[in-house]
Amino acid sequence: MQQRPPELIRPASRRRRPTRQQIARRRSGAVVLLVLLLFLVWQFWPSSGGGGTVADGPTSSPGPGNPGKIIPGENPIKHVVFIIKENRTFDNYFGSYPGAEGATVGKTLDCSGPSGCVPGPDYPLKKALDVQPHDITHGFASGLMAINGGEMNGFNIIGLGDDMTGYVYHDRDTIPNYWAYADRFVLADHFFTSMYGPTFPEHLYTVAAQSNGVVDNKTNADTPGNYCDDAREFTKRFVDHLSKKDIRTIMKLEENVTDEIPDQYIRIAQYWESVRTCFDIEVLPDQLEAAGISWKYYALPDLWMNGLQSIRHVRFGPMWAKNVPPSDFVKDVRSGDMPEVSWLVPPESYNEHPGCNSKGCSPQSPISVCAGENWTVDNINAVMKSEYWESTAIVVVWDDFGGFYDHVPPPHYDIMGLGPRTPALIISPWTRQGESPDGGYIDSTVYEFSSVLKFIEDLHELDPMTERDAQADPLSGAFDFTQEPNTDKLVLPLRSECPYGTSF
Repeated sequence: MQQRPPELIRPASRRRRPTRQQIARRRSGAVVLLVLLLFLVWQFWPSSGGGGTVADGPTSSPGPGNPGKIIPGENPIKHVVFIIKENRTFDNYFGSYPGAEGATVGKTLDCSGPSGCVPGPDYPLKKALDVQPHDITHGFASGLMAINGGEMNGFNIIGLGDDMTGYVYHDRDTIPNYWAYADRFVLADHFFTSMYGPTFPEHLYTVAAQSNGVVDNKTNADTPGNYCDDAREFTKRFVDHLSKKDIRTIMKLEENVTDEIPDQYIRIAQYWESVRTCFDIEVLPDQLEAAGISWKYYALPDLWMNGLQSIRHVRFGPMWAKNVPPSDFVKDVRSGDMPEVSWLVPPESYNEHPGCNSKGCSPQSPISVCAGENWTVDNINAVMKSEYWESTAIVVVWDDFGGFYDHVPPPHYDIMGLGPRTPALIISPWTRQGESPDGGYIDSTVYEFSSVLKFIEDLHELDPMTERDAQADPLSGAFDFTQEPNTDKLVLPLRSECPYGTSF
Protein backbone atom coordinates (compact mmCIF):
# COMPACT_ATOMS: atom_id res chain seq x y z
CA MET A 1 0.00 0.00 0.00
CA GLN A 2 1.35 3.44 -0.91
CA GLN A 3 2.23 5.58 2.13
CA ARG A 4 1.29 9.22 2.51
CA PRO A 5 4.15 11.68 2.20
CA PRO A 6 5.51 12.79 5.60
CA GLU A 7 4.38 16.36 5.07
CA LEU A 8 0.73 15.22 4.88
CA ILE A 9 0.81 13.28 8.12
CA ARG A 10 -0.33 15.27 11.14
CA PRO A 11 1.70 14.51 14.30
CA ALA A 12 -0.35 12.56 16.82
CA SER A 13 0.00 15.24 19.47
CA ARG A 14 -1.52 17.84 17.17
CA ARG A 15 -4.52 15.85 15.83
CA ARG A 16 -7.86 17.45 16.67
CA ARG A 17 -10.63 15.40 18.20
CA PRO A 18 -13.84 15.40 16.10
CA THR A 19 -16.91 17.19 17.38
CA ARG A 20 -20.16 15.35 18.21
CA GLN A 21 -21.75 16.73 15.04
CA GLN A 22 -18.85 15.37 12.95
CA ILE A 23 -19.13 11.95 14.59
CA ALA A 24 -22.90 11.84 13.90
CA ARG A 25 -22.41 12.82 10.24
CA ARG A 26 -19.73 10.13 9.81
CA ARG A 27 -21.97 7.48 11.36
CA SER A 28 -24.86 8.47 9.08
CA GLY A 29 -22.57 8.32 6.07
CA ALA A 30 -21.28 4.90 7.12
CA VAL A 31 -24.83 3.55 7.43
CA VAL A 32 -25.72 4.84 3.94
CA LEU A 33 -22.58 3.29 2.47
CA LEU A 34 -23.31 -0.04 4.19
CA VAL A 35 -26.87 -0.14 2.86
CA LEU A 36 -25.61 0.70 -0.64
CA LEU A 37 -22.96 -2.00 -0.42
CA LEU A 38 -25.48 -4.63 0.69
CA PHE A 39 -27.79 -3.66 -2.17
CA LEU A 40 -24.98 -3.99 -4.72
CA VAL A 41 -23.95 -7.37 -3.31
CA TRP A 42 -27.56 -8.58 -3.49
CA GLN A 43 -27.86 -7.40 -7.09
CA PHE A 44 -24.59 -8.66 -8.50
CA TRP A 45 -23.30 -11.50 -6.35
CA PRO A 46 -22.94 -14.56 -8.68
CA SER A 47 -25.55 -17.25 -8.29
CA SER A 48 -24.85 -20.96 -8.58
CA GLY A 49 -26.68 -21.13 -11.87
CA GLY A 50 -24.31 -18.81 -13.69
CA GLY A 51 -21.61 -20.09 -15.98
CA GLY A 52 -18.01 -19.30 -15.21
CA THR A 53 -18.72 -18.01 -11.73
CA VAL A 54 -17.77 -19.16 -8.28
CA ALA A 55 -20.86 -20.35 -6.46
CA ASP A 56 -21.22 -21.06 -2.76
CA GLY A 57 -23.86 -23.74 -3.09
CA PRO A 58 -27.20 -24.75 -4.57
CA THR A 59 -29.78 -22.21 -5.63
CA SER A 60 -32.22 -23.43 -3.04
CA SER A 61 -32.20 -25.45 0.13
CA PRO A 62 -34.92 -27.01 2.27
CA GLY A 63 -36.60 -24.67 4.70
CA PRO A 64 -39.15 -25.26 7.44
CA GLY A 65 -42.03 -24.89 4.99
CA ASN A 66 -40.58 -27.01 2.22
CA PRO A 67 -42.79 -30.06 1.56
CA GLY A 68 -39.66 -31.97 0.49
CA LYS A 69 -37.89 -31.41 3.80
CA ILE A 70 -36.60 -34.58 5.41
CA ILE A 71 -37.60 -35.14 9.02
CA PRO A 72 -35.44 -37.94 10.43
CA GLY A 73 -37.49 -40.67 12.05
CA GLU A 74 -40.71 -39.44 10.47
CA ASN A 75 -39.83 -39.62 6.79
CA PRO A 76 -41.65 -42.31 4.78
CA ILE A 77 -38.59 -43.08 2.63
CA LYS A 78 -36.84 -46.16 4.00
CA HIS A 79 -34.97 -47.32 0.91
CA VAL A 80 -32.86 -45.42 -1.64
CA VAL A 81 -31.67 -46.86 -4.95
CA PHE A 82 -28.98 -44.88 -6.77
CA ILE A 83 -28.67 -46.04 -10.40
CA ILE A 84 -25.61 -44.72 -12.23
CA LYS A 85 -25.42 -45.17 -15.98
CA GLU A 86 -22.90 -43.79 -18.49
CA ASN A 87 -22.06 -40.77 -20.59
CA ARG A 88 -25.12 -38.73 -21.56
CA THR A 89 -26.28 -35.15 -21.16
CA PHE A 90 -29.70 -33.75 -20.44
CA ASP A 91 -30.06 -32.29 -23.93
CA ASN A 92 -29.03 -35.62 -25.43
CA TYR A 93 -31.93 -37.42 -23.72
CA PHE A 94 -34.50 -34.76 -22.79
CA GLY A 95 -33.61 -31.70 -24.88
CA SER A 96 -37.02 -31.78 -26.54
CA TYR A 97 -39.10 -32.77 -23.50
CA PRO A 98 -42.00 -30.28 -23.19
CA GLY A 99 -41.56 -27.77 -20.39
CA ALA A 100 -38.00 -28.76 -19.52
CA GLU A 101 -34.91 -26.56 -19.94
CA GLY A 102 -33.81 -28.24 -23.15
CA ALA A 103 -32.36 -27.42 -26.55
CA THR A 104 -32.17 -29.05 -29.96
CA VAL A 105 -29.82 -26.48 -31.48
CA GLY A 106 -26.23 -26.33 -30.29
CA LYS A 107 -23.57 -23.63 -30.17
CA THR A 108 -20.10 -24.08 -31.64
CA LEU A 109 -16.68 -22.50 -31.37
CA ASP A 110 -14.39 -21.52 -34.24
CA CYS A 111 -10.69 -21.62 -33.29
CA SER A 112 -9.28 -21.65 -36.83
CA GLY A 113 -8.60 -17.94 -37.25
CA PRO A 114 -5.58 -15.86 -36.28
CA SER A 115 -7.50 -14.01 -33.56
CA GLY A 116 -8.14 -17.13 -31.48
CA CYS A 117 -11.44 -18.77 -30.65
CA VAL A 118 -14.66 -16.96 -31.55
CA PRO A 119 -18.29 -18.12 -31.51
CA GLY A 120 -19.13 -20.29 -34.49
CA PRO A 121 -22.45 -20.95 -36.23
CA ASP A 122 -25.33 -22.69 -34.51
CA TYR A 123 -25.60 -26.38 -35.28
CA PRO A 124 -29.02 -28.12 -35.26
CA LEU A 125 -28.88 -31.33 -33.25
CA LYS A 126 -29.64 -34.44 -35.29
CA LYS A 127 -31.74 -37.42 -34.21
CA ALA A 128 -29.59 -39.87 -32.27
CA LEU A 129 -29.00 -43.49 -33.23
CA ASP A 130 -29.67 -46.38 -30.89
CA VAL A 131 -25.99 -47.36 -31.05
CA GLN A 132 -23.68 -44.35 -31.09
CA PRO A 133 -21.08 -44.80 -33.88
CA HIS A 134 -18.13 -44.49 -31.50
CA ASP A 135 -17.01 -43.12 -28.17
CA ILE A 136 -16.50 -39.35 -27.94
CA THR A 137 -13.70 -37.78 -25.93
CA HIS A 138 -15.04 -36.72 -22.54
CA GLY A 139 -12.17 -36.20 -20.10
CA PHE A 140 -11.36 -33.31 -17.77
CA ALA A 141 -9.94 -31.13 -20.56
CA SER A 142 -12.87 -31.92 -22.85
CA GLY A 143 -15.36 -30.91 -20.19
CA LEU A 144 -13.59 -27.62 -19.57
CA MET A 145 -13.37 -26.75 -23.27
CA ALA A 146 -16.98 -27.79 -23.92
CA ILE A 147 -18.22 -25.53 -21.10
CA ASN A 148 -15.82 -22.74 -22.18
CA GLY A 149 -16.36 -20.54 -19.16
CA GLY A 150 -20.13 -20.91 -19.34
CA GLU A 151 -20.50 -20.18 -23.06
CA MET A 152 -21.37 -23.88 -23.68
CA ASN A 153 -20.06 -23.71 -27.24
CA GLY A 154 -16.87 -25.78 -27.22
CA PHE A 155 -18.35 -29.23 -27.73
CA ASN A 156 -17.21 -29.27 -31.36
CA ILE A 157 -13.56 -28.52 -30.61
CA ILE A 158 -13.11 -31.49 -28.24
CA GLY A 159 -13.05 -33.61 -31.39
CA LEU A 160 -10.77 -31.15 -33.21
CA GLY A 161 -13.78 -29.86 -35.13
CA ASP A 162 -14.08 -33.08 -37.11
CA ASP A 163 -16.47 -35.01 -34.88
CA MET A 164 -20.00 -33.64 -34.54
CA THR A 165 -21.55 -36.92 -33.39
CA GLY A 166 -22.14 -35.41 -29.95
CA TYR A 167 -24.65 -32.94 -31.43
CA VAL A 168 -27.55 -35.41 -31.36
CA TYR A 169 -30.69 -35.94 -29.31
CA HIS A 170 -33.15 -38.68 -28.40
CA ASP A 171 -36.88 -38.21 -27.95
CA ARG A 172 -40.00 -40.15 -27.02
CA ASP A 173 -39.62 -42.38 -30.07
CA THR A 174 -36.15 -43.63 -29.12
CA ILE A 175 -36.35 -43.68 -25.28
CA PRO A 176 -40.11 -44.00 -24.63
CA ASN A 177 -39.83 -45.54 -21.17
CA TYR A 178 -37.46 -42.89 -19.81
CA TRP A 179 -39.94 -40.30 -21.08
CA ALA A 180 -42.77 -42.25 -19.44
CA TYR A 181 -40.98 -41.96 -16.10
CA ALA A 182 -40.61 -38.21 -16.70
CA ASP A 183 -44.34 -38.00 -17.47
CA ARG A 184 -45.29 -39.59 -14.14
CA PHE A 185 -42.48 -38.78 -11.69
CA VAL A 186 -39.75 -36.11 -11.48
CA LEU A 187 -37.46 -35.00 -14.27
CA ALA A 188 -34.65 -32.88 -12.78
CA ASP A 189 -33.39 -30.46 -15.43
CA HIS A 190 -30.62 -28.82 -13.38
CA PHE A 191 -28.87 -31.93 -12.11
CA PHE A 192 -25.17 -31.54 -12.97
CA THR A 193 -22.32 -33.99 -13.02
CA SER A 194 -19.99 -33.44 -10.08
CA MET A 195 -16.90 -32.69 -12.16
CA TYR A 196 -15.78 -32.13 -15.74
CA GLY A 197 -15.23 -35.86 -16.35
CA PRO A 198 -14.37 -38.70 -16.89
CA THR A 199 -15.87 -41.93 -15.48
CA PHE A 200 -13.51 -42.95 -12.68
CA PRO A 201 -13.52 -39.71 -10.65
CA GLU A 202 -17.23 -39.15 -11.31
CA HIS A 203 -18.02 -42.52 -9.76
CA LEU A 204 -15.93 -41.60 -6.73
CA TYR A 205 -18.27 -38.63 -6.22
CA THR A 206 -21.25 -41.01 -6.15
CA VAL A 207 -19.87 -42.74 -3.05
CA ALA A 208 -17.65 -40.10 -1.40
CA ALA A 209 -18.82 -36.60 -2.48
CA GLN A 210 -15.26 -36.11 -3.73
CA SER A 211 -12.71 -37.80 -6.00
CA ASN A 212 -9.60 -37.35 -3.83
CA GLY A 213 -8.63 -34.72 -6.37
CA VAL A 214 -8.46 -37.32 -9.16
CA VAL A 215 -9.08 -35.78 -12.58
CA ASP A 216 -8.55 -38.69 -14.99
CA ASN A 217 -9.13 -42.34 -15.69
CA LYS A 218 -6.39 -44.88 -15.10
CA THR A 219 -3.36 -44.70 -17.39
CA ASN A 220 -2.98 -48.47 -17.78
CA ALA A 221 -5.82 -50.60 -19.11
CA ASP A 222 -3.80 -53.47 -20.59
CA THR A 223 -3.20 -55.64 -17.53
CA PRO A 224 -5.52 -57.83 -15.45
CA GLY A 225 -7.30 -56.41 -12.45
CA ASN A 226 -8.49 -52.91 -11.77
CA TYR A 227 -7.67 -50.11 -9.33
CA CYS A 228 -6.46 -51.68 -6.05
CA ASP A 229 -6.03 -55.00 -7.83
CA ASP A 230 -3.47 -53.69 -10.36
CA ALA A 231 -0.28 -52.17 -8.97
CA ARG A 232 0.57 -50.77 -12.41
CA GLU A 233 -2.41 -48.45 -12.55
CA PHE A 234 -1.86 -44.73 -11.96
CA THR A 235 -3.87 -41.58 -12.57
CA LYS A 236 -3.57 -37.80 -12.19
CA ARG A 237 -4.83 -35.75 -9.28
CA PHE A 238 -4.53 -32.24 -7.89
CA VAL A 239 -1.81 -32.03 -5.26
CA ASP A 240 -2.79 -31.56 -1.64
CA HIS A 241 -2.55 -28.29 0.26
CA LEU A 242 -3.23 -25.91 -2.61
CA SER A 243 -3.11 -22.34 -1.37
CA LYS A 244 -6.03 -19.95 -1.81
CA LYS A 245 -3.97 -18.19 -4.46
CA ASP A 246 -3.40 -21.50 -6.28
CA ILE A 247 -7.12 -22.21 -6.25
CA ARG A 248 -7.98 -18.75 -7.59
CA THR A 249 -5.40 -19.22 -10.34
CA ILE A 250 -6.72 -22.64 -11.32
CA MET A 251 -10.33 -21.49 -11.39
CA LYS A 252 -9.44 -18.50 -13.54
CA LEU A 253 -7.58 -20.79 -15.94
CA GLU A 254 -10.60 -23.10 -16.06
CA GLU A 255 -12.94 -20.23 -16.86
CA ASN A 256 -10.68 -19.04 -19.67
CA VAL A 257 -9.38 -22.37 -20.91
CA THR A 258 -9.90 -21.60 -24.61
CA ASP A 259 -7.96 -18.33 -24.51
CA GLU A 260 -4.83 -20.28 -25.34
CA ILE A 261 -5.15 -23.89 -26.50
CA PRO A 262 -3.55 -26.03 -25.09
CA ASP A 263 -1.43 -23.68 -22.96
CA GLN A 264 -4.16 -22.85 -20.44
CA TYR A 265 -4.82 -26.54 -19.81
CA ILE A 266 -1.10 -27.23 -19.47
CA ARG A 267 -0.93 -24.53 -16.81
CA ILE A 268 -3.70 -26.31 -14.88
CA ALA A 269 -1.90 -29.64 -15.22
CA GLN A 270 1.14 -28.17 -13.48
CA TYR A 271 -0.83 -28.58 -10.24
CA TRP A 272 -1.24 -32.35 -10.74
CA GLU A 273 0.69 -35.34 -9.52
CA SER A 274 0.64 -39.03 -10.38
CA VAL A 275 -0.97 -41.36 -7.84
CA ARG A 276 -1.88 -45.04 -7.62
CA THR A 277 -5.52 -45.82 -8.30
CA CYS A 278 -5.78 -47.26 -4.79
CA PHE A 279 -6.11 -44.89 -1.84
CA ASP A 280 -8.15 -44.21 1.27
CA ILE A 281 -10.85 -41.58 1.60
CA GLU A 282 -14.05 -41.71 3.59
CA VAL A 283 -17.00 -43.13 1.67
CA LEU A 284 -20.66 -43.13 2.60
CA PRO A 285 -20.66 -46.92 3.19
CA ASP A 286 -18.29 -46.25 6.13
CA GLN A 287 -20.99 -44.22 7.87
CA LEU A 288 -23.78 -46.60 6.88
CA GLU A 289 -21.80 -49.52 8.27
CA ALA A 290 -21.07 -47.71 11.53
CA ALA A 291 -24.73 -46.73 11.96
CA GLY A 292 -26.04 -50.24 11.27
CA ILE A 293 -27.79 -49.19 8.04
CA SER A 294 -27.95 -51.96 5.46
CA TRP A 295 -26.33 -51.27 2.08
CA LYS A 296 -24.91 -52.96 -0.99
CA TYR A 297 -22.89 -51.77 -3.95
CA TYR A 298 -24.20 -53.68 -6.95
CA ALA A 299 -21.36 -53.44 -9.47
CA LEU A 300 -19.07 -55.84 -11.28
CA PRO A 301 -15.40 -55.74 -10.25
CA ASP A 302 -12.56 -54.85 -12.63
CA LEU A 303 -14.60 -52.34 -14.62
CA TRP A 304 -14.03 -48.58 -15.00
CA MET A 305 -17.26 -47.87 -13.14
CA ASN A 306 -16.48 -49.68 -9.88
CA GLY A 307 -15.42 -46.74 -7.72
CA LEU A 308 -15.29 -48.73 -4.46
CA GLN A 309 -12.59 -50.99 -5.89
CA SER A 310 -10.17 -48.06 -5.61
CA ILE A 311 -10.84 -47.51 -1.88
CA ARG A 312 -8.15 -49.54 -0.11
CA HIS A 313 -9.93 -50.17 3.19
CA VAL A 314 -13.07 -51.27 1.35
CA ARG A 315 -11.35 -53.48 -1.22
CA PHE A 316 -9.21 -55.26 1.37
CA GLY A 317 -11.65 -55.18 4.26
CA PRO A 318 -14.90 -56.86 5.28
CA MET A 319 -17.08 -54.32 3.47
CA TRP A 320 -15.95 -55.75 0.11
CA ALA A 321 -18.40 -58.60 0.68
CA LYS A 322 -21.16 -56.06 0.00
CA ASN A 323 -19.82 -55.36 -3.49
CA VAL A 324 -22.00 -57.82 -5.38
CA PRO A 325 -23.01 -58.36 -9.04
CA PRO A 326 -25.76 -56.04 -10.33
CA SER A 327 -27.84 -59.09 -11.23
CA ASP A 328 -28.25 -59.71 -7.49
CA PHE A 329 -30.39 -56.59 -7.08
CA VAL A 330 -33.59 -58.06 -8.54
CA LYS A 331 -32.98 -61.29 -6.61
CA ASP A 332 -32.61 -59.38 -3.34
CA VAL A 333 -35.77 -57.36 -3.98
CA ARG A 334 -37.81 -60.44 -4.81
CA SER A 335 -36.50 -62.38 -1.81
CA GLY A 336 -37.31 -59.56 0.64
CA ASP A 337 -33.67 -58.68 1.24
CA MET A 338 -33.46 -55.22 -0.32
CA PRO A 339 -30.91 -52.99 1.50
CA GLU A 340 -31.82 -49.59 2.86
CA VAL A 341 -29.25 -48.05 0.49
CA SER A 342 -28.34 -49.53 -2.89
CA TRP A 343 -25.89 -48.37 -5.52
CA LEU A 344 -26.77 -50.04 -8.82
CA VAL A 345 -24.16 -49.85 -11.60
CA PRO A 346 -25.05 -51.76 -14.79
CA PRO A 347 -22.78 -54.10 -16.73
CA GLU A 348 -21.12 -52.56 -19.78
CA SER A 349 -23.66 -53.99 -22.22
CA TYR A 350 -26.49 -52.05 -20.56
CA ASN A 351 -24.85 -48.82 -19.37
CA GLU A 352 -25.69 -46.80 -22.54
CA HIS A 353 -22.07 -45.72 -23.05
CA PRO A 354 -21.53 -44.43 -26.62
CA GLY A 355 -20.04 -46.91 -29.06
CA CYS A 356 -18.98 -50.39 -28.09
CA ASN A 357 -17.83 -52.10 -24.93
CA SER A 358 -14.29 -52.97 -23.88
CA LYS A 359 -14.27 -56.08 -26.09
CA GLY A 360 -14.32 -53.90 -29.20
CA CYS A 361 -16.94 -53.28 -31.88
CA SER A 362 -18.67 -56.36 -33.24
CA PRO A 363 -22.26 -57.60 -33.56
CA GLN A 364 -21.82 -59.08 -30.08
CA SER A 365 -20.54 -55.94 -28.37
CA PRO A 366 -22.49 -52.79 -29.32
CA ILE A 367 -24.01 -50.82 -26.47
CA SER A 368 -27.66 -50.21 -27.32
CA VAL A 369 -29.63 -47.41 -25.69
CA CYS A 370 -32.76 -49.52 -26.13
CA ALA A 371 -31.21 -52.49 -24.32
CA GLY A 372 -29.88 -50.20 -21.60
CA GLU A 373 -33.29 -48.65 -21.07
CA ASN A 374 -34.76 -52.15 -20.82
CA TRP A 375 -32.23 -53.04 -18.12
CA THR A 376 -33.20 -49.95 -16.11
CA VAL A 377 -36.91 -50.68 -16.51
CA ASP A 378 -36.43 -54.31 -15.45
CA ASN A 379 -34.80 -53.25 -12.18
CA ILE A 380 -37.33 -50.50 -11.47
CA ASN A 381 -40.22 -52.86 -12.27
CA ALA A 382 -38.87 -55.26 -9.66
CA VAL A 383 -39.06 -52.53 -6.99
CA MET A 384 -42.54 -51.42 -8.05
CA LYS A 385 -43.85 -54.98 -7.86
CA SER A 386 -42.36 -55.51 -4.41
CA GLU A 387 -43.31 -54.73 -0.83
CA TYR A 388 -40.72 -51.92 -0.90
CA TRP A 389 -42.35 -49.66 -3.48
CA GLU A 390 -44.21 -47.35 -1.08
CA SER A 391 -41.08 -46.62 0.96
CA THR A 392 -38.53 -46.27 -1.86
CA ALA A 393 -36.85 -43.41 -3.73
CA ILE A 394 -35.01 -44.27 -6.95
CA VAL A 395 -32.58 -41.82 -8.55
CA VAL A 396 -31.34 -42.50 -12.08
CA VAL A 397 -28.39 -40.48 -13.42
CA TRP A 398 -25.67 -40.77 -16.06
CA ASP A 399 -22.10 -40.39 -14.81
CA ASP A 400 -20.56 -37.80 -17.17
CA PHE A 401 -21.36 -35.81 -20.28
CA GLY A 402 -19.81 -38.32 -22.68
CA GLY A 403 -18.97 -35.65 -25.24
CA PHE A 404 -22.65 -34.88 -25.92
CA TYR A 405 -23.93 -31.34 -26.25
CA ASP A 406 -25.72 -29.50 -23.45
CA HIS A 407 -26.58 -25.82 -23.34
CA VAL A 408 -26.99 -25.00 -19.63
CA PRO A 409 -23.83 -23.65 -17.92
CA PRO A 410 -22.95 -25.44 -14.70
CA PRO A 411 -22.05 -23.64 -11.49
CA HIS A 412 -18.31 -23.36 -10.85
CA TYR A 413 -18.15 -24.58 -7.25
CA ASP A 414 -14.47 -25.41 -7.10
CA ILE A 415 -11.49 -26.60 -9.18
CA MET A 416 -13.25 -29.90 -9.95
CA GLY A 417 -16.50 -28.59 -11.41
CA LEU A 418 -19.43 -28.85 -11.71
CA GLY A 419 -19.62 -30.52 -15.09
CA PRO A 420 -22.37 -30.52 -17.75
CA ARG A 421 -25.88 -31.65 -16.87
CA THR A 422 -26.83 -35.29 -16.57
CA PRO A 423 -30.31 -36.59 -17.31
CA ALA A 424 -31.89 -37.31 -13.94
CA LEU A 425 -35.08 -39.15 -13.04
CA ILE A 426 -36.36 -39.30 -9.46
CA ILE A 427 -38.96 -42.04 -9.04
CA SER A 428 -41.06 -42.62 -5.92
CA PRO A 429 -44.68 -42.58 -4.72
CA TRP A 430 -43.64 -39.44 -2.82
CA THR A 431 -42.39 -37.33 -5.73
CA ARG A 432 -43.91 -33.92 -6.24
CA GLN A 433 -46.86 -33.69 -8.62
CA GLY A 434 -46.85 -31.25 -11.50
CA GLU A 435 -47.98 -30.45 -15.03
CA SER A 436 -46.24 -33.22 -17.00
CA PRO A 437 -48.57 -35.50 -18.98
CA ASP A 438 -49.23 -38.06 -16.21
CA GLY A 439 -48.83 -35.72 -13.27
CA GLY A 440 -45.04 -35.63 -13.21
CA TYR A 441 -42.99 -32.64 -12.18
CA ILE A 442 -40.01 -30.81 -13.70
CA ASP A 443 -37.63 -29.91 -10.89
CA SER A 444 -35.17 -27.10 -11.65
CA THR A 445 -33.35 -27.14 -8.31
CA VAL A 446 -29.58 -27.33 -8.72
CA TYR A 447 -28.32 -30.82 -7.85
CA GLU A 448 -25.19 -32.88 -8.33
CA PHE A 449 -24.22 -36.44 -7.31
CA SER A 450 -23.50 -35.24 -3.77
CA SER A 451 -27.20 -34.31 -3.50
CA VAL A 452 -28.12 -37.99 -3.48
CA LEU A 453 -25.58 -38.65 -0.73
CA LYS A 454 -26.91 -35.65 1.20
CA PHE A 455 -30.44 -37.07 0.86
CA ILE A 456 -29.27 -40.38 2.34
CA GLU A 457 -27.32 -38.61 5.09
CA ASP A 458 -30.33 -36.53 6.09
CA LEU A 459 -32.58 -39.58 6.14
CA HIS A 460 -30.29 -41.30 8.64
CA GLU A 461 -28.90 -38.25 10.51
CA LEU A 462 -25.36 -38.82 9.24
CA ASP A 463 -22.65 -36.18 9.07
CA PRO A 464 -21.48 -34.79 5.72
CA MET A 465 -18.12 -36.05 4.48
CA THR A 466 -16.95 -33.06 2.43
CA GLU A 467 -17.86 -29.49 1.59
CA ARG A 468 -19.78 -30.78 -1.40
CA ASP A 469 -22.33 -32.90 0.44
CA ALA A 470 -22.46 -30.35 3.26
CA GLN A 471 -23.72 -27.69 0.84
CA ALA A 472 -25.70 -29.93 -1.52
CA ASP A 473 -29.45 -29.66 -1.77
CA PRO A 474 -30.86 -33.05 -0.65
CA LEU A 475 -33.31 -33.39 -3.56
CA SER A 476 -35.71 -31.14 -1.66
CA GLY A 477 -37.48 -29.93 -4.81
CA ALA A 478 -38.34 -33.45 -5.96
CA PHE A 479 -40.53 -34.63 -3.08
CA ASP A 480 -43.71 -33.65 -1.29
CA PHE A 481 -44.04 -35.50 2.00
CA THR A 482 -47.16 -33.55 2.95
CA GLN A 483 -49.30 -35.10 0.19
CA GLU A 484 -50.86 -38.53 -0.05
CA PRO A 485 -48.44 -40.77 -1.94
CA ASN A 486 -49.36 -42.00 -5.38
CA THR A 487 -48.63 -45.68 -4.89
CA ASP A 488 -49.98 -46.74 -8.30
CA LYS A 489 -47.31 -48.81 -9.99
CA LEU A 490 -45.97 -47.81 -13.38
CA VAL A 491 -44.80 -51.23 -14.49
CA LEU A 492 -43.55 -50.76 -18.03
CA PRO A 493 -43.12 -53.43 -20.70
CA LEU A 494 -39.64 -54.19 -21.98
CA ARG A 495 -39.19 -53.06 -25.57
CA SER A 496 -39.07 -55.95 -28.00
CA GLU A 497 -37.63 -53.97 -30.92
CA CYS A 498 -34.14 -53.55 -29.44
CA PRO A 499 -31.72 -54.53 -32.21
CA TYR A 500 -29.47 -56.55 -29.92
CA GLY A 501 -31.92 -58.33 -27.69
CA THR A 502 -33.41 -57.75 -24.24
CA SER A 503 -32.10 -60.59 -22.06
CA PHE A 504 -29.94 -59.71 -19.07
